[in-house]
Formats: sequence, C-alpha cells, structure tokens
Amino acid sequence: MRSSKLITNYNVDIEKILNDWFSSNTVSDDGVFIKKIIEPKRKIMIFIAEDYYFRINSTLTLTVIVEQTIDQIFVEVVSSGGKSGLLGYSSGSEDSAVNRVVKFLKAYGFSVIDPEGTLL
Repeated sequence: MRSSKLITNYNVDIEKILNDWFSSNTVSDDGVFIKKIIEPKRKIMIFIAEDYYFRINSTLTLTVIVEQTIDQIFVEVVSSGGKSGLLGYSSGSEDSAVNRVVKFLKAYGFSVIDPEGTLL
C-alpha cells in the first residue's frame, strides 16, 4: 500500500477535477465509487476505483479522500492491491498510481505534505 498527502489554499473545484481525472484514467467496468459527506463548514469526498493490470496480473485500487474546508483542501491518495505472487511483488504499480494523481494535482496548485502536515 502506498499513500501521499497534499494540501492547497487555492479555491479549486476539486470534485470536478477528480471526476475528470478518474473518467480519463481508469477503464474499470464498474466505474468510480464516489461518496460525499457535506457538513456546514466542510465537505468530505471519497473516490474509489479499481483497474485490472495485465502487467502484474492483479487488480489495483486507487482511493482519493478529500477534506475541503472554507480555506483549504486536503487530499490523501492511497493505492492498494496490485501485487502478485507469493512475495507480493508489485512492479512499482502502487507507487506509479499514486504518483500519477499527485503530479496531476500539483498542476492545480497542490503541495505534498508529510504525515505530520509539514510541506515537503
């Protein structure tokens, strides 16, 4: 399992941005699961998609969790699965999936943060 956290202070339509990314970067027949929790001062969105990769003969799940407050957006990108064989060899597929989303969000002004919330 691999993960990365990001933050931005910019006012962006993160729901549209992620919907667009998932629709053009996943080929799952099941589509993307999206759950929204809306509260007075924040909105939480969870995006989950899985794709089968022939290269590793396994399914990879990509989960993006968004917490949007009045002045900040926090995003956590998590990739899991994608392993094959007895030793769980992933051929870098989990890292690659997380890195694709991180690179995409950086273009919209997001910055990577460490687990304690410090900018990297």
